[in-house]
Amino acid sequence: MSNGRRWGVRAIASLLIFIIAAVITPVALVGHWGHRTVVDATQYLDTVGPLVDSPEVQEAISTAVSDAIIKQVDVTSLASGLIGGLIDNPTVTSALTAPIAAGVNNLIKELVHTFVASSAFRKIWITTNEVAQRSLVALLEGKPNGPIQVQGDTLVLDISSMLTAAQGALVANGVDLASKITIPQSDSQIVLAQSAAIGQIQFIYELSSPILQWFPLLLALLFGLSVALARNRSRTVLAVGIALVGLAGASRILMNVGETVFIDQLKDTVFAPASTVFWNTFFNYLLGGLVAVVMLGIFIGLAGWFSGVSRPATKMRTALGRGLHSLGSGLPGGLRRSVRAYAPVLRWVVAIVMLVVLTTGAAMEVDRVILITLLTAGLFTLIEILSGPDRIDAVDEPGALTGAVA
Repeated sequence: MSNGRRWGVRAIASLLIFIIAAVITPVALVGHWGHRTVVDATQYLDTVGPLVDSPEVQEAISTAVSDAIIKQVDVTSLASGLIGGLIDNPTVTSALTAPIAAGVNNLIKELVHTFVASSAFRKIWITTNEVAQRSLVALLEGKPNGPIQVQGDTLVLDISSMLTAAQGALVANGVDLASKITIPQSDSQIVLAQSAAIGQIQFIYELSSPILQWFPLLLALLFGLSVALARNRSRTVLAVGIALVGLAGASRILMNVGETVFIDQLKDTVFAPASTVFWNTFFNYLLGGLVAVVMLGIFIGLAGWFSGVSRPATKMRTALGRGLHSLGSGLPGGLRRSVRAYAPVLRWVVAIVMLVVLTTGAAMEVDRVILITLLTAGLFTLIEILSGPDRIDAVDEPGALTGAVA
């Protein structure tokens, strides 16, 4: 009979909902990051815009553009022909050709680097990334167009606009031969990633895109429903906290693995020095969100423990309850009885409202999690003060301080 009561319909439903919420938590975290960082054009530009000011990124772009231009110019032959027309001495011509060619190549590199570090290029960077963001979203929707394209299992970025701008800057600085250069398509593309999972990502995006923005709220509602249906709510709240900490920690480990793979793919390219900067900047929101989820899990876990039946939690709850009740002992008895009658409902309202505020709107950040947690604890404390018993020495009711999870 006791087993039947323990594993009734509500308990089984609570467990199933908890498992579903736990399974989709990593997907929800990544999906919400994708919505805010990739799909949201403003947030995307706010994220990648500052990259143009990174010395590592500037160096990588300068090298890629310079190499693409120099590759199409046989400076050695040009220098040899020029010197040969002035000096009819093959030995002298051969001796002077190499340093002159190297000097011209270095001049091109210096001029391109200066251009990439300029405000003019910063505008081109922003414009290019505006187009790239729209192209990336189109790619996720299975309709690739624009500078980001899929070629087999390879994701490439077309930098023709950057090359054209760099050529114009070279011509403006007296390097006239740059105007005669035609960069082939193979040299105007940068490999962003090589993965057979691009099609799978598109499929997942197609299924989840309508709810990407609401993933955190959906998770909160699922976990909240699991708690509401549970026979032992305090234990379920503790389990939710542990699950959030564990899942966020596991996601962080997977992010570290992904970073290693990403950096390894670029280690033999000109973008190797900028790979770490790019990764940390592009995934900054997700990485910060994972830390915030860990912090939230810790707070939720502590709330579950505090509202539980263990001896330390009961003693702490009783002592704190007596102190809060004494603070409200001077309030009118009618007010305390009225608040006490609705205290469970008030606690649930506070918990639900705070979860909605936390999971919608602004980004999930550690300081925001701490602020909302403190505000929630403050409101729970106020309810406890206003709903104290008529006698301060009344026996502590289990979960009186945390009725929303009792």
